Amino acid sequence: MATAKGNLIAFETALDQREIKYREQENSKLPSVRIGYSLENISHLDVFFWFDEDGTTCHYATGVIAHVPENKTDAALRAVNDLNVKYRWLAFFLDGDNDILANGDAILPSNVVGDTCHELLQRTINICDEAYTHLMKCIWAD
Repeated sequence: MATAKGNLIAFETALDQREIKYREQENSKLPSVRIGYSLENISHLDVFFWFDEDGTTCHYATGVIAHVPENKTDAALRAVNDLNVKYRWLAFFLDGDNDILANGDAILPSNVVGDTCHELLQRTINICDEAYTHLMKCIWAD
């Protein structure tokens, strides 16, 4: 039976094989890892993975994709709605600090946890980098 810690190790092994740097989140209640990226459109984006104790699921989320000024909240909400229709692998949202973030959940097949999480990571960073341009156009267009 898979465990949260075992899933974390499988993902870290997949990251190591691809020479992707990461950091375990030691103060997290669940086994977790943070991966930081510099992307084409986003100067820095953190992606986090938390492995659930049941050993069969994980939650993944980004750090802040963009901060939205108060007077642009309506435009940001419309942009986030557009993104949620366009991309099925991530749910975008505007939090209480007026930051745009994204997250998702996945069921993990026990024999391919590392590869599955790596694929989710790649989809997350690619979608966020592409979505950033749309967000900026919607928020800053007058």
